[in-house]
Amino acid sequence: MVKLIKKKIQKLFSAVLLLAAFHVHAQVGVDPDDYFYTLVESWENRGLLREVPPLRPYSLASIQNILQNVIKRGSKHDVDLAIEYWQKLMGKAWYVTADTQGDAGFVVAGTEDSYEDGDSLYHKYPVMVSTNPSIAGDMLLYKDWISMSYRLGLNIRSEESDAWFLPRMENSPHDARQDAASLGPLYGYIDVNDVISIGHSDLFLQAGIYRSGYGPFRDAGLALNDSAYHAANLSFSIVKKKWSYAQQYSAIGATYSYDGSNLAPGKFLAFHAIEYKFLPNLSLSYYETMVYGNRFDLSYLLPVPYMAAQGIGGNADNLQMGLLLKFRPYKGLLLAADIFVDDIDVNKMVKDFSFKSKNRIAMQLGAAYTPESAIMNKMEIRMAAVLPYTYTHWEYATAGALSGTAGMTPQMYNYQDYTNNGIPMGSTLPPNSLAVFTSVELTPAKNFHLKIGTTLVSHGNLAESLTEEEALLYLLSENGMYATDGSIRMHSMFGDPYRDVHDGGTHVESAWNSLNFLNQEHKLLLIQTSVDADYTFPSFGVGTLALNAGYTFEYIGNMGVDSNIYPGGRVVSLGNNLYAIDGSGSYTGTDVVTHFQNEWKNRMIDHIIKNYLTLGVRFTF
Repeated sequence: MVKLIKKKIQKLFSAVLLLAAFHVHAQVGVDPDDYFYTLVESWENRGLLREVPPLRPYSLASIQNILQNVIKRGSKHDVDLAIEYWQKLMGKAWYVTADTQGDAGFVVAGTEDSYEDGDSLYHKYPVMVSTNPSIAGDMLLYKDWISMSYRLGLNIRSEESDAWFLPRMENSPHDARQDAASLGPLYGYIDVNDVISIGHSDLFLQAGIYRSGYGPFRDAGLALNDSAYHAANLSFSIVKKKWSYAQQYSAIGATYSYDGSNLAPGKFLAFHAIEYKFLPNLSLSYYETMVYGNRFDLSYLLPVPYMAAQGIGGNADNLQMGLLLKFRPYKGLLLAADIFVDDIDVNKMVKDFSFKSKNRIAMQLGAAYTPESAIMNKMEIRMAAVLPYTYTHWEYATAGALSGTAGMTPQMYNYQDYTNNGIPMGSTLPPNSLAVFTSVELTPAKNFHLKIGTTLVSHGNLAESLTEEEALLYLLSENGMYATDGSIRMHSMFGDPYRDVHDGGTHVESAWNSLNFLNQEHKLLLIQTSVDADYTFPSFGVGTLALNAGYTFEYIGNMGVDSNIYPGGRVVSLGNNLYAIDGSGSYTGTDVVTHFQNEWKNRMIDHIIKNYLTLGVRFTF
């Protein structure tokens, strides 16, 4: 029996490797990161497209309309690209696909010390091999107004998690995280996305499980990031000459408040945006998002202001508002400013003319240049900032909903933080960060795509700015009650069983009355430089062969800044302002806080250099 099982595993493994020689171009109607959307940016910036849906990915009717407009108005190079995509879109309705990829991540400078909770700086296996067999396609189901795009596949890899092989602040390209099947030494995950679209290019409804993006810069949306984990989405879009409107309702996954572990249903994200064009090259958009859970709320499916809708239920949900300004001063150049407001202290700004309080905002300014060139596709530069505690919320009503109190436990799911499955849905920058991004996308030769990028990030841990009294409250809590790592999971509330649910517990005063933006003594410095290349050989016989490769250089200064400073469960009060640490000693509050600050500082690593290398083969047939 054992031999028979081994033979079956070997046959399955051989079949996977056989399929690993094949791949198809990602489906444009279900993948917002497809290269098609880079082309759309160029075509829109150069005036070839007048109306583009605000939400990515687009319906097939919209994609057809875009390609038809480019074929009518574009240069020969534009027309050739549009025709190529049209042929793919109107060709086969399904493809058998797969790809094989090798990823390597290794440290070349630093120390072998552990830096956080016993995690080694070096990974046990520096190389991960993965393959992705799937069936995928775009198809028209009924005439020109009902269509479907899908990718039904597996992600089979030699590591249970691919986190080690991803540069910092970068999301996995695969929607594969839970319930791995053991395939001998490999882990197999379902990796599926699909969407059905109903309507025409200017009015359509979409439903399915897929990633979605919003904003002028792909993979950088402050509200909806194209690279974030997929969700079950229902969206509605209207695209007119002077204005557009989009609304999306998403079922997402809730995780534990402290570390993003475990998973539970019943969490939702609602989003809508309206854009008005004052001039053909100048537009302003207003958008809102709402994160909530443990109930279904019809009001967030309606095209009404969420600020008003949440008032019906007591203003207990997590509301954000945003403004997006886009200006194209001349052909090929886009200037954009995006501001995402999580919370803002209007009273203090008006009365005291002070910004130093609970102002939780994410913002970015950027420019994209897309010339009419067969070589340069796009050049982009962005500056982004995420102020302290932005995106961080605590679903305080969950644990005490029945008793009418706002208690909290370590095993409490957070239904209001801005994450899906523990992954940020907006900016990949953690709170209290400032960053600059630059990138150039080139086509040096036909079917050869090259992208070069640089990232510079400064990030501080908000827990370093806590007062001694606040630090002691964290230290005296249960293990796993709070995060003090400065991440999106470090919210600004203490659970207080003696406060009413709608009052929300006790505020962290330093978070409520100070801004503390990057004023910490110790800051993490991240520098990344990356090169990604993709070449597709001329088609032959049954299909097309392609190769891809990528390399990222990463420097991290003060590694460990983003680890927990004040862990719960290790300090006990002895009375009279005396405390025991790990069951022994008698220390003052100042001594205790200093002890844990020194532990945190000693865990830091001055600097490390890490390299990431990716090699892949694919075949389209």
